[in-house]
Amino acid sequence: MARRLGLPPLSTVEELCTAVAERSGRPVRLAPRRMRVGEPSGFVERLADADVIHFEQETSDLHRAHIICHELAHLLCGHLAEAPRPGEDTASVELPTISPEMLRLVLGRSHYDDVAEEEAEVLGAELLRILVLAPGLGTTSQLAPALEHRKGQHV
Repeated sequence: MARRLGLPPLSTVEELCTAVAERSGRPVRLAPRRMRVGEPSGFVERLADADVIHFEQETSDLHRAHIICHELAHLLCGHLAEAPRPGEDTASVELPTISPEMLRLVLGRSHYDDVAEEEAEVLGAELLRILVLAPGLGTTSQLAPALEHRKGQHV
């Protein structure tokens, strides 16, 4: 799938986000934030007008790129439900009321026993490999320590 994208070598994940947005016809926004203990390192939120990738801001640039590529892979694989279109009537659909914080904790991932998570991890790694990483992002020998962020907690 990564090769079928036909993407030229890119220098940043932001350029990769732009390429995915152009392919999908939906803007992709990046939202760095400080994740709480128990939350995943990143997640993608499908809004009516855009897809938003939330990611841990307190980590290395290489880990940041890995998180974003993983979430972009979810978009490319079609793992997210369609969001209502702007102006679409959703009043007739009854949805349970769950706080965003609880939803993130319930849906947070800590291992890859789900097929969608495995697909996103593999494609995300391929997307990261395609990138021409900018100087200062580190080498692959720095990847393992970069993934040991937040005092060794694996999420």
